[in-house]
Order: sequence, then C-alpha cells, then structure tokens
Amino acid sequence: QIKPVVKFQGVKYYRHLAPDHLLQICHRLGPLLEQEIPQSVPGVQTLLGAGRQSLLRTNKSCKHVVWKGSALAALHCGRPPESPVNYGSPPSIGKKLNGKYRLERLVPTAVYQHMKMHKRILGHLSSVYCVTFDRTGRRIFTGSDDCLVKIWATDDGRLLATLRGHAAEISDMAVNYENTMIAAGSCDKMIRVWCLRTCAPLAVLQGHSASITSLQFSPLCSGSKRYLSSTGADGTICFWLWDAGTLKINPRPTKFTERPRPGVQMICSSFSAGGMFLATGSTDHIIRVYFFGSGQPEKISELEFHTDKVDSIQFSNSSSRFVSGSRDGTARIWQFKRREWKSILLDMATRVEDKITKLKVTMVAWDRHDNSVITAVNNMTLKVWNSFTGQLIHILMGHEDEVFVLEPHPFDPRVLFSAGHDGNVIVWDLARGVKIRSYFNMIEGQGHGAVFDCKCSPDGQHFACTDSHGHLLIFGFGSSSKYDKIADQMFFHSDYRPLIRDANNFVLDEQTQQAPHLMPPPFLVDVDGNPHPARYQRLVPGRENCREEQLIPQMGVTSSGMENFTSLNSSLSSYLQFMIQRLQQEQDQRRSGEAGTSSTSWIIHSPPNIGLRRSGQIEGVRQMHSNAPRSEIATERDLVAWSRRVVVPELSSGTFKRWGFNFFFLCYITCSDYSSDYSDWTADAGINLQPPKKIPKIKTKKAESSSEDEEGPEKQRKLAVGVLAENGLTLEEWLPSAWITDTVPRRCPFVPQMGDEVYYFRQGHEAYVVMAKKNKIYNINPKKQPWHKMELREQELMKIVGIKYEVGLPTLCCLKLAFLDPDTGKLTGGLCSVVIRYHDMPDVIDFLVLRQQFDDAKHRRWNIGDRFRSVIDDAWWFGTIDSQEPLQPDYPDSLFQCYNVCWDNGDTEKMSPWDMELIPSNAVFPEELGTSVPLTDDERRTLLYKPLDGEWGSRTRDEECDRIIAGINQLMTLDIASAFVAPVDLQAYPMYCTVVAYPTDLSTIKQRLESRFYRRLSSLMWEVRYIEHNTRTFNEPGSPIVKSAKFVTDLLLFNIHQAILSFQDHQPKRRLRNRAQSYDIQSWKKQCQELLNLIFQCEDSEPFRQPVDLLEYPDYRDIIDTPMDFATVRETLEAGNYESPMELCKDVRLIFSNSKAYTPSKRSRQQMAGLLGQVWILLWFFFLSLTSSYLTLSLCGFIDSFDIFISFMFLPNTMV
Repeated sequence: QIKPVVKFQGVKYYRHLAPDHLLQICHRLGPLLEQEIPQSVPGVQTLLGAGRQSLLRTNKSCKHVVWKGSALAALHCGRPPESPVNYGSPPSIGKKLNGKYRLERLVPTAVYQHMKMHKRILGHLSSVYCVTFDRTGRRIFTGSDDCLVKIWATDDGRLLATLRGHAAEISDMAVNYENTMIAAGSCDKMIRVWCLRTCAPLAVLQGHSASITSLQFSPLCSGSKRYLSSTGADGTICFWLWDAGTLKINPRPTKFTERPRPGVQMICSSFSAGGMFLATGSTDHIIRVYFFGSGQPEKISELEFHTDKVDSIQFSNSSSRFVSGSRDGTARIWQFKRREWKSILLDMATRVEDKITKLKVTMVAWDRHDNSVITAVNNMTLKVWNSFTGQLIHILMGHEDEVFVLEPHPFDPRVLFSAGHDGNVIVWDLARGVKIRSYFNMIEGQGHGAVFDCKCSPDGQHFACTDSHGHLLIFGFGSSSKYDKIADQMFFHSDYRPLIRDANNFVLDEQTQQAPHLMPPPFLVDVDGNPHPARYQRLVPGRENCREEQLIPQMGVTSSGMENFTSLNSSLSSYLQFMIQRLQQEQDQRRSGEAGTSSTSWIIHSPPNIGLRRSGQIEGVRQMHSNAPRSEIATERDLVAWSRRVVVPELSSGTFKRWGFNFFFLCYITCSDYSSDYSDWTADAGINLQPPKKIPKIKTKKAESSSEDEEGPEKQRKLAVGVLAENGLTLEEWLPSAWITDTVPRRCPFVPQMGDEVYYFRQGHEAYVVMAKKNKIYNINPKKQPWHKMELREQELMKIVGIKYEVGLPTLCCLKLAFLDPDTGKLTGGLCSVVIRYHDMPDVIDFLVLRQQFDDAKHRRWNIGDRFRSVIDDAWWFGTIDSQEPLQPDYPDSLFQCYNVCWDNGDTEKMSPWDMELIPSNAVFPEELGTSVPLTDDERRTLLYKPLDGEWGSRTRDEECDRIIAGINQLMTLDIASAFVAPVDLQAYPMYCTVVAYPTDLSTIKQRLESRFYRRLSSLMWEVRYIEHNTRTFNEPGSPIVKSAKFVTDLLLFNIHQAILSFQDHQPKRRLRNRAQSYDIQSWKKQCQELLNLIFQCEDSEPFRQPVDLLEYPDYRDIIDTPMDFATVRETLEAGNYESPMELCKDVRLIFSNSKAYTPSKRSRQQMAGLLGQVWILLWFFFLSLTSSYLTLSLCGFIDSFDIFISFMFLPNTMV
C-alpha cells in the first residue's frame, strides 16, 4: 500500500512529464527499431506483433536461413528437402536447380476437388469386391462374384481381357512387384495365377481346404526367389515359392496350420515394407507374425491382446510397425522394440458418444508418411490417430453406413479416400480433418450401389471403385472425352461360356476346345447379350484393324449347311414350344417355296432388361460370317443356347389356331392347378416313407389344426420378415446356413432327412431352447415345448415323418416326429406325434442322433483313460477319457454328454459316446500334439449311414445313385430344365432368399448324389419335389416357369420311381385296391385318342398317316419287316387291342424308325419325321406326368422309359 506522503512526493518529482508521455514513447519505439531492423510490412504500428513485426526482434532472429546450392540440388525421397519456416530464398530455387518441387508448396488440397467420375461401366453380373491397379497404373483389375477377373485400360476405360477359370466368387487379388503376373483367390479354394503379358494361366494352386481370404506378394527379393502368401478359412497360411525369372511357382507350399481349436479362420494378412515380416489376423483373436530372415518363413510371435477376432491388419509404409483392428472395438499399433512386440492401444470409445452398444473396428490404414493411423468404426465415423503417441487427432464424419474401404493417397500424406455401403466415396484432408470432395454412387432406377472396394493408381491421377451392382467407377483429373467413346455396358460374348477342366483344374473353352487366352478376339456385347456397333468392336484388342464387315456379328451357318431360322429375340419358354415353332417354320417354308438356304445375315437383338443379368445364360453369343475359321463359327449349339437366354410369354391361342390345333396340349398344361402348399408332412410312415403326392385343390373349408405344437402361425413369420427387412438387414443374412445348403454328408451337425430313425434327447433340446431364448435369436416359447405337453423320457426313439423349413432369421427347420416301438420298429399308436422347430446353433450339441449311430456307440465299452478321436470340422481331433458321469442328476441313465474328456491340446469338454470313435491301428497322428489330422475320403465314407434293405429299392445305393446321376446329366441338357440347373442368382433375384426357405436345384441334387448325401430314396424324392415347390412359391401361379418346374420334377421323379417299382416287383404282391379304384383305367385310351388327333392335324404327319403304297415302293417290304402308320395305330386303339399306353407308344416309335431305315438319304422327310417325333414324345411325357397314379400300378415292366425319352430329345434333325 502506497502511503499518501510517498505518492505526493512522486508527483512532485515527475511533474515535468506530460499526461500522454507513455503514449509518445510507444510512438517513437517503432520508428527507431525500424531504422535498425526493418519490419516485414512497413507502416504497421503494433506492440503485439510477432516475428519481424515484434518490438523484441533482433538481427539474429530476423536473419533468413540460406542454403547453399548443393543443399537445394540434393533430393530426399525424390524431392527437395523440406525448407524451414524462416528460409529466406524464394521456394522456386529448388525447382530451378533440380526440376523438383515440394508437394505442399505446389498442390493445395483444394486441387482434389477437381477429380471427377470419368465413367461408370457395367462389366460384371454380380457384386465386385476386388479392384486393383497394376504397378504402372495403366491397367485396372476387377474381381467379381460372377467368378471373373477383368482387365481394363485406365486411360480410356476399354475392356482388355477377361480371365476365366474360377468356379466361385473372387475373394482377393494381388499383382507382383515385377508387374508380370496377377494372382486371384476364390471361394472355390483355389488360387489362379495369370501372366500379365499374354493372359496365359501360369499356375493353379491348390493348398487350402476352404475359401481363400487374402493374397499378398512379398516385396522381399533374394536373387530370383520370391514368395506369394495366402490365408484361408481353413485356418491355414501357405507360402508359395516362385522364380522371378521363369515365373514358375512351386505347387507345394510351406504351410502353417493355425487352428488351436475347431472353426478358427485366418482372415487378413500384410507384409512389411521390406518383406521381412508378415502379420496375420484370425478369428481366434491372435495376431501371428512370421519372419523371413532365415531364408524360410518361420513363425516368431503370437500376440494375444485382442478379445475378439482380428479382421484388419496393415504394416506401415516405411518401418516395422503395423496396426491391427478388431471387432472388440480397439486397434493397436505394434512396434518391435527390445526383441519384443509392444503396442499402443487405440480405443474407439475415445471422445465420442456412441449410440451403438458395441463399437467395432471395420478397417485400418496408414497415411503415406506413417505419421497418422486411420480407423473406420461401425458407427460410421473415421478416426485419425497420432501413430507415435496414440492421441486422437480428428473424428471424420460424413458416411451414413459402415465403411470398409480406406485408401491413402500414394504420395500425398494429407489425402485419404474412404468408401462404404452407403454408396459414398469421400476424399479427406487428414491435416485439417475436413472433407475435400464426396461422390454418391446413385444408379438410375436402382437406388444407390454400395461401394465394396477402392484403389488409387500409383501416380495419383486416378482412383477406381467397384460396387454391389457390378460396376467399375473410374475417377481422375482432366477431360472425360476418351471415356465418352466407350459403351456403358461392356462384356465379351465368351465371358460366361462353359468351361471344361482337366485333372489339374486348368480350363478349356467347352465349345472351341481352346484355352481362353488362345481364342480369337471376342465380340463386345451389352448386358442383354446384344453386340455393340462396329465403332465399339474396334476397341477390343486384336480388332483394331479389322474390316467393317468383320466387326458385325453374323448368324452362322450350322454344320448341316442349313440356315437356322430360330427366332432369337422371341425365345420360347420351353423345349416343346421351341420344337413346335420349328415345325411350323418348316411348314411355312414349304408353302412359300423357300426351303433353300437363305443367305440373309441376322443381327440378334433382345428386349430391354432381359438377358445376361436376368437369365445368366449367355453361351453362344458369338455370331460370325459363314466363311470364318471353324473356331469362330457360331455353331447350332451356339444359336440354340443363345435362343434360351430370354423368357417370353407362352404361345398365344392364335398361334395354335393357325396350326389347326385343338388345344389338347394346352388343356394338359393349364390343368395342373395343384396346391402349392402340399405340406411337407407325410401321412405314410411306411418303410420307404415316400413323400406325399400333390393333390388337386378342392374348394372346401380348411380344417382347423388340432395340434398346438407350432408356436405361431406362418403369417407371423411373414410379418416378421417384413419388419426385419425394414431394419436394414442385408440379403446375405437371409441366406440359409451351410447346415442346410451343404452337399457333403457329415456327422455333425445332424441334417434331418425323411424317414430317419433318430433318438431324441430331451436334455439337448432343453439346452437349445435356453440358449435361443437367452440370445434372443427368435421368438420362442419354452412353455410350448413337447415336455410340457406329454411325459418324455431322457431319450425317445422316433421317426422323422415330416420336414419343412421356415424363412426367417435364422432359417428354422420344423420336424414332425412319430414315436417308434424299439422292439418292433413300427410306429406306436398310443402317443401323438411331436413337432419341434430348431436350427443349428454354435456351441449347442445335436439333440437328434441317428439310431444306427446310437446303436453302434452303445456297443462300445469305454473305460477311464481310453484314447479316442472325434470328427470336428472335417478333421480328426484326439483326446483321452477322464471320467464318466451323467450330465444332470435328474437323468442318471442318459448317455447324453456323459463323458468328461481331455483333448490333447489341454482343453476339457463333455462328450457323448456317439461322438467318439475308436483309434485304429493304422491311424495317422498329427505331427504336433494338440493339432488335428484332415479327414480322408475313405474315412468319410466309412462314417456314412449304411442303408437298410429296401431304402434304395432292389439295387445298392451306389448303383441307384449312379443311375439317377446319369438321368440328371441328360435332363440338365434340356432347355426346359435350364432354369433349374444351377442355384438361383441372388443378384438378379435378391428377394428369392426372403421367400424360399430351402433352395435347391439339379446341380445341388447331383452333387449330393455324388457324395452319397441322401440316406434313402424318399429323402431324395422329398428334395426333388422342392424344385417345383420353390418355383410355385416364388413365381406367379400358372406362369411358364412353374409349368416347366412341374414337368422337370415329374420327369425326375418318374426316373427315381423306377427303383421303387423294381423293388415292389421283388416283394410279395399286394393289391392296392383303394388306389386302383380311385383311377379310371380306361381313361388313358381317350387321352391317347386325342393325342393321335393332334398329330393328324400336323402337316408333317401326312407321309405317315396311311400305309405305304407297295405299288409305288415295291421294295418296301424287303427292307421293313413290320410296317406301321398312324391310321393303323388309331384303328388298333379304337378296337381296344392295346393293353397299355406303352404298347401304343412302341408302335408310334416304329413308324419313325421305319421311315429312317427306308429313306436314309432324303433329308426333308427325315427332318419332318424327326421334328414330328420330338413333338410326339414331349406331348406323350406330359401325358405320363398327369397319369402317374396309373403308372404306379401298370408300368412296372417299363423300366427304360426315361432312356427312351432322352433318346428322342437328342435327335434334333434326324429320324427318331
């Protein structure tokens, strides 16, 4: 405190100072300092300036840093060194001295706003999950779910080549550092390697037993020795050694099996910048690091710090650090220090309020200079972290769905590209944490397309994206004029043609018998299969200098020399309609005198929105000139195959009236108004348990069900489907699990089949219900379970008498179980049946066990200390029995999980005796204790169900399966069956899996027959009926495809039924009076009469209506022993001399065979007879499919009917 006296004295002493004295001093300081050390901006007067504007500046602090010319001429990483802030010389000096410039000074991030989409190209029929550039950036590679790898030109977007060979979805691709080859991994468990110069296949690598999950070429160079690494869903990692000089790859890899427990999968991998380290992530939460310093790959570390699966991993660009991302919501930055790996934790919950319960890291990346780590989180945000401290720098928001693509700029550390399922592609400024530019992948008429992958070219001038609709999007700087010269849809006509494979899985084009890379230059077509105009055809490599006429596809002349007049833009919906149309065309030609070969060339067009994407059949798109080389001729098979691409409405009534037909055939086609809900339950519980026949709809009041076993009406399930679909679930989540769709028989999980005799374990079912309710998998009511409705013992012997599947999340299997008497093996009448609904759930043991499997296990006597082995995930795992005790005291006699066992890897578990197998003396043991041994094919066969007598008719299962497979192979070649040959394309019909619960098709049934999947004929017939059932469920009633499905199903069942008839012939005769009385045996005669009337109205039948005139053809009886004609057949039928329809059919076949024998050289008559014969046999078998009740009684001896039918189908232009 200043005393008043002191204050008064101070004023007295300084009374000479003016009141503004301090202000005047401040005004004078600036000019005085300016004279000594000039400020940077003259005239600015401030006391608070900084740098050269500060009043505290000195000569030293304001002196510019000046580098010598040698310093400016030096290059660091190809560019001048970064100058300090106080560098005095102009920044252009470094550029003048060495021609280089610092990116930060030359290119502001605003420049990236000028990147635009040059072109969006439809080049695949399915989603494209993989895209990459070659090392020069001149080529783009796309790998799709349609099994194709395509090569595109970066500069103008041209389609350069298609690499064919894979049989399943492409999962990953990699280009080697020498830029000489590309490797592609697929879900077909194979890796295919092609030469980039010739597109020739270099190798087919088969080392995995499950899908390939990642591929990486190692940057490590040791002479000419190089490595390619691959990880698989089988829990293995393979290192393939190859030679950079010869491009030869060793087919025997160095293999590490990393499966500490069943079900572990390797998901991701990444090489360090020098290739000395490889890090992998897997579903067992462990990061494994491999080292190449000793000349061979060796595992050096297992890092177990994450608590959930590690599905993203990435090494830094210039050091030994790497970042791992996990589903546990964290990422870790790893660095090798002091002979151990240490990590920095990045917690996704830092500084953000998340509405999602559990955060997950979906992708990780580094910036180009490794200063920052970027993580994508499932709350649609990106987080930028300091890679040295783990500090959160920025939170980037802009996406509206999960992000799975992070792509740093190849040389600008400030720029990052991100893309996600919301269809947005965003360019970010990492330095400022802001969005530079965004693009939205809107597809006209289809909404947005989810972006699945994105890559930037090495020069930074382009980046490419792929989406869920099969598009390739090319972005870049500058003009798009070059891209305007290409089409929006680009396919080669040979892209989807069938292939044949040799023993080593190399492929040839089925039609030309040539390797795909040796075939002539293909034609460019759109998604409908229409050839593009000539100006686009010149863009195909090899067609640049072709003449104009060589660029236009022409209809080829068939090998018989006749022009094919098939109407390609109005393809018929069935083989029968196709043959009738050909017959009518031949008649029209004869009327107009145009039977000669026409020289008109046809250019094929199809209606819009109908073609490759809709049908998936495009083989034979190529049409060439008639004077082209044989390998380039569009064969008759080409044209027929092309004609089946499109589906048009069935022939109108006017067409039939023009032919004079009386619609007899149509009455049979349209009368099949059967119930589509034939209830997969069966009333017949006999030995063979044949599936129920379809019955006509009867308009009566539906009986109310007396059973309360089902937990809710089907309507509730359908409503649930709609609600779940609105909640943003993907179609993949609707797909049935592998438990339902698997084609290989396995012990576990149990797959129910019709007629199975099983033991039902109440304890296992109770555990399933508890787990399903606890996890809220679906709405389940424990009080409605069977043990609340009846007294159930700990185990019950039952028989599966009904199966059906329900669409939902998850797909549920409904079983109807009837009680069996253990002594007699017959159904008991005292107890009602039981209905259960369940699905295969991880960590829940099967509560249904085959009786045969249970009986075999019961005869074994296990003791404490016994060694055993068990099949888990197609591999043998070994263990020892520790003790035996019931799982629950309430069920002391139950064998369900009654053994305590110790696995060789130290884990303990409860096991049931039927899950344990004796170890034979010749068993193969794992090299390392605690690991597994793959299950061999012979061992798999020994574990299969052994059929009982009569379950496969009178033949063995192998004989019967081979016979039915042969029939399916022939059936699959027919046009009418083309829609049912392969699984439904879910990209073309995305709602199929939300309607159909149990998808099946002919190829799936064939694969299951080959692997001996079915345990009896009735289970096979049940699945065959599902072809028609699914078709009726998904399509409109009465549509052509529903009629085709009925025909195919009935035809295949007729072939299968021969085994049942043959078996019945070997059994004591038993009259089926009730069934015989329900069918009018004489009705077939009237129907055959109408068939003959229809044939008489065909003009081509004229030469065969009356007996041959022996005066005109005196040598006829010398050649033909038994003359026959349609008039004689009709008279014999009217006289009642045919005992069965088969006798009539044999006489009709005799007409055609006589014509062929007598007139082998007359082409016109052969064609007439051939076409007429095919029409007859198709009509005949439609008739047979409608009289199956009669066939069951009277056609036991006609075993060759199916073969006769097939023989008719394969004679398109010759006599039958």
